[in-house]
Amino acid sequence: MFEDQFLMMNDKLNLVEIVSKHVLLQQSRKALKGRCPFHKDETTSLMVIPASNVFKCFGCGAEGGPIEFLMHLEGKSRNEIVGKLAKLNFPKEKMAV
Repeated sequence: MFEDQFLMMNDKLNLVEIVSKHVLLQQSRKALKGRCPFHKDETTSLMVIPASNVFKCFGCGAEGGPIEFLMHLEGKSRNEIVGKLAKLNFPKEKMAV
């Protein structure tokens, strides 16, 4: 049940919106690029692919979707991030406890 809710939440979150709150993104072919917030980045090694809602940093190797980005950014566990996002983005009656 939790896994289904996690997948539903990950699909509904817009990675570009989340990342652009923390990183200046520039268009680059099919991806957006910017400086990775997870390490000292002198280049634009962070790639965000809007079509698949994933990111990859070619400098530090961080990758994943919206939840993984927030985990890296805030230094919190998956459960902490999912709980926080559930409270902010989804009605309580639709989230099974």
